[in-house]
Amino acid sequence: MTERVDETSDCYACVAAVLWTEREALELVLFKLVEEQLVLTSGSTRWLNRADAELRIALDRLRGNELARAAEVEALALGLGVPLQTTLAELAGTAPEPWGMVLAEHRTALRSLVFEVDAVAAENRRLLEAGAKTIRETLDNLSLSTSTYDASGAAVEWARGPFLFDAQA
Repeated sequence: MTERVDETSDCYACVAAVLWTEREALELVLFKLVEEQLVLTSGSTRWLNRADAELRIALDRLRGNELARAAEVEALALGLGVPLQTTLAELAGTAPEPWGMVLAEHRTALRSLVFEVDAVAAENRRLLEAGAKTIRETLDNLSLSTSTYDASGAAVEWARGPFLFDAQA
């Protein structure tokens, strides 16, 4: 019986460890989103590609951590004899102390980080859409004619686009 308790305790410890790693990965994603937002708001768009690439790396790390968490939670669920779809809240609610408190704190922190990530990502989308709209409007407002001079030196407007030259003029 002691062996089963130790094994279950080890499973809880593994889940807690992977949840810490996932929290760190989420914090990195949040940092990279804020970094991207700073690039957007500063107007230093030359760094936007680099900030986006770093964000993608952080997201890949987070995906890897999510897989590790799923595997550890599945091992714990199997060890406890509960359904594999058991949520973290359910595990925390039935876990012996101190694991119940540890899992609940991780759940609260993860939820908070996810809400922050969602908020910053939404703001970044808004900023990117506003920037794209500004570019579209600027391009739409570009004059469709070109000012030049005729043979007498008077200023004239020419429509842009293809036109024929009179070779004999």
